[in-house]
Amino acid sequence: MKKLKTKLKFKEICLVLIVWILIYKFIKRQDLIGVIQRALPSGEAGLLAGMVWGEKGLISKDLNNLLKNTGLVHIVVVSGANLMIIGRGIIENLAKLMGRKMAIGAGGGIVLLYVNLVGWQIPVVRAVLFLAIYYWAQLLGRQFKSGRALFLVVLIMFLADFKIFTEISFWLSVAAFLGVLLSQKEGMVKSTIWVSLFVLPILSIFFGKISLLTPVINLGVLFLVEAITIIGFWGSLMGLLWEGMGRVILSLSYPMLRYLIEVVEVTGKWSWAQLNFQFNWMMLLGWYLIIGVYWYEKNKI
Repeated sequence: MKKLKTKLKFKEICLVLIVWILIYKFIKRQDLIGVIQRALPSGEAGLLAGMVWGEKGLISKDLNNLLKNTGLVHIVVVSGANLMIIGRGIIENLAKLMGRKMAIGAGGGIVLLYVNLVGWQIPVVRAVLFLAIYYWAQLLGRQFKSGRALFLVVLIMFLADFKIFTEISFWLSVAAFLGVLLSQKEGMVKSTIWVSLFVLPILSIFFGKISLLTPVINLGVLFLVEAITIIGFWGSLMGLLWEGMGRVILSLSYPMLRYLIEVVEVTGKWSWAQLNFQFNWMMLLGWYLIIGVYWYEKNKI
C-alpha cells in the first residue's frame, strides 16, 4: 500500500514539474491576452486582461476615467485578492492529490510563475508575501495571525524599497486588505462596505475627488470578481491548448463583464455623486482612527 502511494505521489510530482516547465518555457503573457482578445469584444477583453494578466493598455481612457469616478479603479489590475484566489485555489486542489506539504511547494512554484507572467506589481508582491507567510505557518504547524502577517509584509516591502510609500497601488492594496481582515466575520455585504471605507480617503488623496456611491457600487459588482478571475485564468490557459474550448470558457465571463461595464458607464457619469474633495494626511489619520475605535468598541462587547 505504501509503495502504491509512493508511486502515485511520484507521478503527481512529475506531472506538476512538467506543467511548471511548460508554463515557464512556452506560455507567454501576450499569447494569453491574445486568446482573450479573440474570444471577447474589445471592451470586455480589455477589462478581463487587466484583471487576470495585468494588461492596462487595452482599457480605453474613457472607461478608465469612469472607473476612477466610481472608485472601482482597483479592480482592473491584478490585485492581491485575485492572486489569493488563484494561489489558494491551486495549492488547495493540489493538496487533495499529493498531500499538503508537497502541494505547498509545488503550488508555490506555479504561483511564482503566474506572478512572473503578470509582473511584480505592488499588490501582487503583497499577496505573494502574505501567502508565503500563511503557508509557511502551516508547514511549521504554527498558528497564523492575519494582523501580524500583514504588519510583517508591510515591513518587508518598506525595507526593500522606501519609495513604496509614495505609490497609490501600495496604499490601496494594504487598505483594502486591512478592510477585509477586520470584517472577515461580517459577511460579504459588510465586508464590501468596510473595504470601500478604507480605500475612499486614499482615492481622494491621489485623485482629488470621491464618489458618494462608492460603497454601493462596490457592493453591486465586487461579488463578481472571484468568478471573473477564475474563468479568465483557466479560459485563457485552455485557449492556448484548444482555442475553441478556451473561447467557450471565456464566453461565460461575458455577461458579468458586460454588467460591470454598464454599471461603471452609467454611475460614473453621475456628476451629482462626485465631490471634488481631497483628504490631507491629518484627515486620513483621523478617518482611520474613527474606524479603528469603532471596530475596537464593537468587538470588545
